Amino acid sequence: MSVMPVDGPRSGEGALMIRAIESQRAQDLRSNPVEGEWETEGDSARERWEAQPWRRQLQDPRDHEHRVARPALVESLLAEGFAVEADVARFAGMLEDRGALSIGQVVRFADGLRVRMAQATTDDEVLQLAYLRRNAEELAERMIDWANAGRL
Repeated sequence: MSVMPVDGPRSGEGALMIRAIESQRAQDLRSNPVEGEWETEGDSARERWEAQPWRRQLQDPRDHEHRVARPALVESLLAEGFAVEADVARFAGMLEDRGALSIGQVVRFADGLRVRMAQATTDDEVLQLAYLRRNAEELAERMIDWANAGRL
């Protein structure tokens, strides 16, 4: 929800109420953390991914959260000439696990970029996030290919 109308910043009682609602929502989330937050977010990102028939899909759904060593994955990607995907693999999903990476983490990372694109304020920011999201989706598809071939 935008609080910036076309003619400039909103002021007055309405703006204060919107900020109060947003700050109350943030305070509620901090005081009542949701159990299994990553799983809930991951499920919706995974459902969105699987709902797109043109995307590569896993043959074995258990591979979605199968973690592989991040350095080994980066090394394999570089060895096969996938430098851009290797760069994404270095930092995608770092909040969940710094030493390992799963297809689910990459899908959640790409889904988070979709949300950040909606919040971007400049065209340059949107463009950078769009490129990063595309590269993250390509990494997820490459990992799915490797998992389906038994290489992951």
